[in-house]
Amino acid sequence: MEAIPAKLTHKLIIELDELVKDGWYSNRSEAIRDAVRKLIEKRKLEILEEAIEEDIRWGLYGKD
Repeated sequence: MEAIPAKLTHKLIIELDELVKDGWYSNRSEAIRDAVRKLIEKRKLEILEEAIEEDIRWGLYGKD
């Protein structure tokens, strides 16, 4: 794995530590990796939805 330096606000650190303390994640790194995975997955779904909407518009109205 590769380390990526990042700065977080104090509030985010407190909330992150709460997730670890409550047992949702084993440590901060695992929580951050999960957040990045979810961000990437969300963006991929948005791109797919945009492509589907474009295909539907093209199918209904053609180009232009």
